[in-house]
Amino acid sequence: MIRVLLAGALIGLSACGDAPDSFKTMRDCDDCPTLIVLPTGSFMRGADEDDPAADISEYPRHEVTISKPFAMATLAVTVAEFAAFADATNHEPEQGCFAFTDDGWRVDETASWRAPGFPQDPSHPVVCVSWHDANAYAAWMTERTGKNYRLPSEAEWEYAARGGTTGMNFWGDDDSLTCDYASVNDLTAKNKAAKVAEPCDDGFMYTSPVGSFLPNPFGLYDMVGNAWVWLADCWLGDYRLGPRDGSPNVAENCGIRILRGGSWTDTPGPVRIGARENRLPDERLSIAGFRLVRDLE
Repeated sequence: MIRVLLAGALIGLSACGDAPDSFKTMRDCDDCPTLIVLPTGSFMRGADEDDPAADISEYPRHEVTISKPFAMATLAVTVAEFAAFADATNHEPEQGCFAFTDDGWRVDETASWRAPGFPQDPSHPVVCVSWHDANAYAAWMTERTGKNYRLPSEAEWEYAARGGTTGMNFWGDDDSLTCDYASVNDLTAKNKAAKVAEPCDDGFMYTSPVGSFLPNPFGLYDMVGNAWVWLADCWLGDYRLGPRDGSPNVAENCGIRILRGGSWTDTPGPVRIGARENRLPDERLSIAGFRLVRDLE
């Protein structure tokens, strides 16, 4: 049992169960995402000084307080959901995606969200979409429902991903448990793109259907692994600057955006909630998609 301080109350959460009964789920339409309403609360963000896997972007360690409740989709946006958006709006992301090819990692001008360089079915997370594409999808959902859908802030994402836990991952620091909760660079995929793998087998070479693994304590799936997710924030390099209230980092003419969560394949090193990535907002990656949050009235 994990104990977590949320909105001033001590709540007990199952380490591998669904969201607690006190967390409301909701949907705005029959084909809208299922959302879990997350309360306000605080968590510690950033790496400990003695963390050998951390990089300079994860310092300094500090407390973040989520000052407004919000609702997060239980799943990442899927290929099928993005296809519905593309059909309805005629929004078609440009061809070309950073993908793993016979010549290694490079921009494959033939790859796209419809064909990211590996097989996917409609239930897999959409990848090869840019930050701009993700925001266009959120705007479409807002128009459809009359509710404000958007990308999460980095603070909201980590708060949701941790699910009230501390440490390297919400399931603890035992690498052998990783494949119970996440699609990662595992033993089956070892040597595909990286020489070091997690000491387990998740059953998938590339992405997996969303929701294939156990959820985190908040009832959210694939918060680690499968595909990195685009976030609302501007990349500021590290945690010295930026708000501490859950709102995103903003900057005029921001040229770099943040991704979190890891993917089906990453550079050697442990799978960690705290890992950060940054990319140009018009880049498309076969390791990156997105999930939505919704503001509450």
